[in-house]
Amino acid sequence: MKNSVKTVTLGLLLGGSTLLWSPSIRSQPAGGPDIVYHSGHIVTIDDNFTIVEALAVRDGKIVALGSNADIKALALGATRLVDLGEKTMLPGLYDSHVHLSFGGGGNTLDLRHVKTIEELQETLKGEVTPIPEGQWIFGRISETSFPELKLPTRWDLDEATPRHPMALRLGFRLWVVNSLALEKAGITRMTPDPQGGKIARDERGVPNGVLREPAAQRMVGRLLPPSPRLEDETARRNVRAFLRELVSLGITSINVAGLRPGNQLRWVQDSYQRWGEELPRMTVQLQVRPGSDGHDDIEEGVRDAIRDIEGMSFHTGFGNDRLKLGAIKMGVDGGSTSLTAWVLEPYPDGSRGLNTIPQSAFYPVAKRAHDLGWQIGIHAVGDAAVQMTVNVFERILRESPREDHRHYLHHVAIMPPEDTLRKMAELGILVSSQPSFTYDLAPNYEAALAGKRLETNNPQRSLLERGIRMAYGSDHRPYGPIVGIWAAVNRMGRNGKIYGPSEAVSVKEAIRLHTMGPAYLTFDENNRGSLEVGKWADMVVLTEDILSVDPVRIREIGIEKTIIQGEIVYSADIPKIARFDDGVVWTVENL
Repeated sequence: MKNSVKTVTLGLLLGGSTLLWSPSIRSQPAGGPDIVYHSGHIVTIDDNFTIVEALAVRDGKIVALGSNADIKALALGATRLVDLGEKTMLPGLYDSHVHLSFGGGGNTLDLRHVKTIEELQETLKGEVTPIPEGQWIFGRISETSFPELKLPTRWDLDEATPRHPMALRLGFRLWVVNSLALEKAGITRMTPDPQGGKIARDERGVPNGVLREPAAQRMVGRLLPPSPRLEDETARRNVRAFLRELVSLGITSINVAGLRPGNQLRWVQDSYQRWGEELPRMTVQLQVRPGSDGHDDIEEGVRDAIRDIEGMSFHTGFGNDRLKLGAIKMGVDGGSTSLTAWVLEPYPDGSRGLNTIPQSAFYPVAKRAHDLGWQIGIHAVGDAAVQMTVNVFERILRESPREDHRHYLHHVAIMPPEDTLRKMAELGILVSSQPSFTYDLAPNYEAALAGKRLETNNPQRSLLERGIRMAYGSDHRPYGPIVGIWAAVNRMGRNGKIYGPSEAVSVKEAIRLHTMGPAYLTFDENNRGSLEVGKWADMVVLTEDILSVDPVRIREIGIEKTIIQGEIVYSADIPKIARFDDGVVWTVENL
C-alpha cells in the first residue's frame, strides 16, 4: 500500500537500538535557492526525458529547473553557483540489490586473486606451512576464477592441504572442502543429500568435495571454529567505508538485500547516526529463513519465521528519508551457475536444482508478512522457482487483496513460462534484475544452460514488453550502475561474446531502470529517481555524455561528482571526502 510508507523524522527503533538523526541544512533567506547547478546537460528522467541546463536547490530539494538564464536569475547573494562545465548530470543512481560488507572473517584466507586450480594449490601450500597440522583452514575465492564451472575438487585441495581440514567458499551457493573436512563431517558415499542442499559426487557416487547451498555447507560449517568477535567500531567503520565506495560509483540510494535484526542492523543505524549525510539513502530488507538455507527442520523454520515477523512492531516504510525498512526477504532456490536454481527442465547433469523453501512452508510465512503490511521480496532464479512464487502470491492476493503491494522477485534469471509472466504483469509483481550478471557470469552460464535458455537468460526486454515493472541492481561485484547499464545495453560477457541480444534494452531504458525503477520498487518515486521539482536533489555528474557515447564504451564513463541533498559528497578531483567527529580525515585511498 502506498500509504503504508511513512516518514518518521524522530528516528528508527529497530533491534533494541534507536536512531535519532536529521539532516543538517544550511538555511538561506526566504525566496532564494541555496545552490544553483548550471551550464550542464541535465537529464531529468521525467516522463519525457527532458534535458535542461540548470537546476536550483533549496533545503536539499529541487525547487526549479530550466535554462541557465532563468535559473541563475533566481540566485541571491548567498546562493552558491556550481558550474557543471557542460558535463552530463543524471539523477543519483539507485542500486536495488546490495549486500553490505561488515568485515570480520579474521580467520579467513582471501584467495580472490587466484585464477586457476594450479595457482590455488601453490598459494595454499605457502599459506598452510606455518599453520599447525589439524587446524581448520577457511578460505574464500571468486566463482569466476573457475570459468565454465570447472571447479576444484577435494582431491585438488588435498594436494595442497592433506593435513589440514579445509573449506573454500566460492560465494553463498558453493563450497569446496577437502577429504579431511569430509571425514570430520562424516560425509561418505552413503550420506544422503540434505533437504535443500546437494553433496556433489563423481561418476562413482563418491563425494567430490563440492557442497551446494547452505543446507549442505552446514554439515561442515558447524565444525569450523568461530570467527573472532567483530568489534562494534570496526564494523561501523567497515560499513561506512563500503558505503563510501558505493557513493564514489554515483550511487545515492541502495536497497539492501537482507539483514537480520541484531548487530548488523545496529551497526548500520550507528553508521547513519554518525555519518548519514555522506552515505547513500538506504532501504533495508529484513531476512527470514524458514527453509533449508537457515534450518535443518523446515517446520521449525516456519514457526521461527512467523514468530520473528509477528514480533516486529513495524513494517515496510518505517523510518525516514535516509534509512528505512523495505521488504521481508526470503529465498526459494539457489543459483543457476551453481546448478541449484530450481528449473523446469534439467541441467546438463540431469539435475533440476533445489527448492530451498517448499510451497507448504513458503505460503504461511509470506501470507503472514503480507497480512501484517509488509512488502515481500523473494530470491527466485529458476523458472520453477518463479512459477511457484508467483502462484503463491496469486493465492495470497486473492485471499487478502491489497492495493499497491509491490511484492517483487530478485533475479528471475531463467525465463519463466508465458502464463507466469502474464500473472506477474496482472498482479503487479515487480522484478529486481541484475544485468551485470550477463557480463560477470557468462562463461559459467554457458556451461549450465544451452539453446533458448542461454539466449534468454537474465531476461530484460521480454519482461518490459509484457508490462512487468523492473529495477536494476548489482548483488555483488562489479558494483556500479554504470556497469549495469552497459551490460543491459550490450549483453556482453567477460569472454567478449554477446548473449541474447534480443533481450537488450536501450540506454534510456537502462538509465531509468537504475533510477526510477528502484525508486518505484521502494515506494520512493515521489521523492527520488528523477530530477523534478519537490524531489531530493540527489544527482551524479558523469565524465562523458552517456546518451551520445558509443554504447560499447559506456562502462568507461567515470563518476565526476556524487551529490546528495544538493551537497557534493564525492568528487573525483578531491581525495579528502569526509571529516568525522573524531577528527580523522578519510580519503579515497582509505576505502
